[in-house]
Amino acid sequence: MTQFFIGTCLMTIACVLLVWFSAPTQLQVAVAPKYLSYFPKPLLDDLVSGRWLPVIGAGMSLNAVLPPPAKMPLWSDLSKSLADELQDYSPTGVLDAISAYEHEFGRTRLIERLADLLHLDKVRPGPAHREFCTLPFDIVCTTNFDFLLEKQYDLERQDNRSVHPVVDEDQLSINIGATGILLLKLHGDLRHPKRLVVTEADYDGFLSNYPLIATYLANLLITKTAVFIGYSLDDPDFRQIWHVVASRLGKTRRMAYAIVVNARPGDIARFERRGVKVVNLPGTRDRYGEVLADAFAELREYRREHAGPTLKPTDEKPLEQLLLPRDAMSRLCLFATPLDVLPFYKQYIFPLAEAAGFVPVAASDVVNLGESVSAKIDTLIDRAAVMVVDATTRNTEFELGLALGRAKEVSTRPNRQPLHVIPVVVESTELPDTLRGVIYMRRPVVLSEDSDFVGRLAVTFAHLAQEMGHVQKIEPRRLFDAKEYRAAVIAAMSLLEAELRQRLEKEPWENVERAMSLRQLFLRAIRLDRITNVTEDQISNWMKLRNTAVHTALPVGRNEAKAVVEGVERILGLR
Repeated sequence: MTQFFIGTCLMTIACVLLVWFSAPTQLQVAVAPKYLSYFPKPLLDDLVSGRWLPVIGAGMSLNAVLPPPAKMPLWSDLSKSLADELQDYSPTGVLDAISAYEHEFGRTRLIERLADLLHLDKVRPGPAHREFCTLPFDIVCTTNFDFLLEKQYDLERQDNRSVHPVVDEDQLSINIGATGILLLKLHGDLRHPKRLVVTEADYDGFLSNYPLIATYLANLLITKTAVFIGYSLDDPDFRQIWHVVASRLGKTRRMAYAIVVNARPGDIARFERRGVKVVNLPGTRDRYGEVLADAFAELREYRREHAGPTLKPTDEKPLEQLLLPRDAMSRLCLFATPLDVLPFYKQYIFPLAEAAGFVPVAASDVVNLGESVSAKIDTLIDRAAVMVVDATTRNTEFELGLALGRAKEVSTRPNRQPLHVIPVVVESTELPDTLRGVIYMRRPVVLSEDSDFVGRLAVTFAHLAQEMGHVQKIEPRRLFDAKEYRAAVIAAMSLLEAELRQRLEKEPWENVERAMSLRQLFLRAIRLDRITNVTEDQISNWMKLRNTAVHTALPVGRNEAKAVVEGVERILGLR
């Protein structure tokens, strides 16, 4: 089992590294964003820091996929379809038509008819849903009656417990865990007929019938930036809540935005009149779903590109790795474990990763300057080279699904380093669905430092480090040539530290303890004459420059970076 696992690891990494080396020009090639320039900088900043509150309206459902010739109806189409069944009555609008239909035929028949008109039994999420659900939000609001978002989140997260629809007020007090997406269905859905807000009477009584949901939403609007997607702001209940927030906060109310495609001047004026700025994306109405899908994909990549500085690890080494450019080769080894076994991993497994040249970190060791747990996990996975997932709880199973999905995604991108996922499950337990067909490790129920599991992890770390070693050695020079001087200094000093640890601390895995500090390591190397072509003053200056690069925003000059990169190359015999 161990040999097969390691052999698979090496073969996978070798293939990915071959792609990395055979396509160097692709490192510099990027598709120019088409839509990012239409998003104001403060709105992008809020996305990076996890302060968006997406509010999904009926327009989003128009992007759903149906077998031809069926298609999702416009809001106005619902009025016409229902009006055709009413005798001697001409509705003045959709809400009037729905209310009249319920009055004439009863609520049960209304629900059945809406389910039929919305193609509830055969509709599937479209590309816009797929791309939207890759954005890491903790909370998403919707006024839609359908289940397209739930379906897409289940597909995207590979775990049907990762999305938590909230329809009734009593669900707000239930602790559903730290991970996953809370989907606040403001108007209920077709599976909860009594909770559905669909007629005039439902709208008129929303604030009095559901005060907790209204209060919860109002509180979100105070602290987060509302971003309306496929939404016209015509719903009276939401307009009432928005008015309450505006009246209480006045000019200190957070700005809200609406993402629309090819909006008419009158539509823009109506949004602005209600205190909502319009992000008007170019395109035609028939390409509405494609435009949204492309925009969401660009927003996802923008957030990942800029999210590193929003995370502040409690340890210096992970901070170094998060400061590197996103396309740089990282040494970050992310551990996703239940809290009750995390101390064991930190005491006995983290030193093994460090000895192999990796930088171990757990999500609990990182402070997110934003407010989104999902965004923090997404960023850490995006920057990791290796991820160990002890998939023995609901939360870590969720993170395993994210990691496996990200590993598959980056394997198709030659300009990104591979993510190697090491799943861990307890002996004699049923495998999670996410591990069907995936290589994994077994560990004992009671963890022990002398268990075979610890030894197998040590061997795996060592082999992964060996296969990635050549790319790591040329990374400082690549960053320097790309004029990423700050990153080149960080990468060069990380490389030197990892190489010296291999030379000076090479011990059997069962004897590995916590690593020496960087200064202790260099002093020992000089004392033992392991570094003979550099002075102690030069090493001291390099460390000061590295500290400047990591802990300040001061610029790192070309000549300074060149001295460090060339000096490290000289010490390691790379020049």
